[in-house]
Parts: sequence; structure tokens; C-alpha cells
Amino acid sequence: MRTVLNKVNLQAPLSEQQFMGNGLPLITLVKKGEIGPKPALSDESLALEQTLSMLCSFLSLEDFISFLSSPMFQTYAQHEEMWVSLEIGLYVDHTKTLQLYPEHHSLTIADEAMTSAFEDHVWKGQADDALVAALARWINLVSASDA
Repeated sequence: MRTVLNKVNLQAPLSEQQFMGNGLPLITLVKKGEIGPKPALSDESLALEQTLSMLCSFLSLEDFISFLSSPMFQTYAQHEEMWVSLEIGLYVDHTKTLQLYPEHHSLTIADEAMTSAFEDHVWKGQADDALVAALARWINLVSASDA
């Protein structure tokens, strides 16, 4: 996993920001907390946990989905019992966030701001094209709200 750290004008309206192709990350991910007993983790998973404790960023939704579907992330986060929550954020506006709850065989994303991007403000599924579409819809909604 490669994190990208860039300076960005967070004061510029989202309508003035370009999301793709401008070299800025699109999505961020950070460990928010533990919501259940922490499972025994391998050294590799502990290293990933340390990385996720800092703000990680992704240049595209496809990169983000690739990370979520990687064996490294699945080994770290997806266990029999849900134990960790992570925060997905919009890079250009850190106040726009979603909560990610990895489960054993799926991912659950909660939209606590209730933007209507997801039915009943929750999305559940796999790290695949459906998640790309759901996150793109959320990005468009939260970006439009600042325009």
C-alpha cells in the first residue's frame, strides 16, 4: 500500500476541485476504533494496523477498492466477529466521511450524515464495481452540497 501526502487548499469549494486526473488523492482511510475484541494479528497485519492509524489516501476509487479486496486488508480486518471500524473520507474535505465496518465476508458502510447516497443510509456488499458506483454516488452528492 502506498500513501500519498500532498498539500491541498482545503478552503477551496469542492466545485472548484477536480477529483480525477489532477494528481490529488480522492479518498482517505483511517482506523477509527475497535468495536469488539481484537483478534490475534500477524506481524503483517500489525504493520498494516499501524499504517491505518495514520491517514492513508488513494488516488482513485479503483485503487481504494483494490486495497479493500486485497488479501492483506482482508486478513487484517475481516474476521468472524466484527472488531474494527474505519473512516472513509473525501480528501478535499475532511468533514465528509463514511464509516466502514469490515465483516467476515462483506463490508458495511454507514453514512452517518444521511446524505441519501445509500438506501437506508447503509451500503453492504463486496469490494467490487458496486462499491465503486456507491462511493462515486456519495462523492457526487457531498460535492454538490458544497457547490
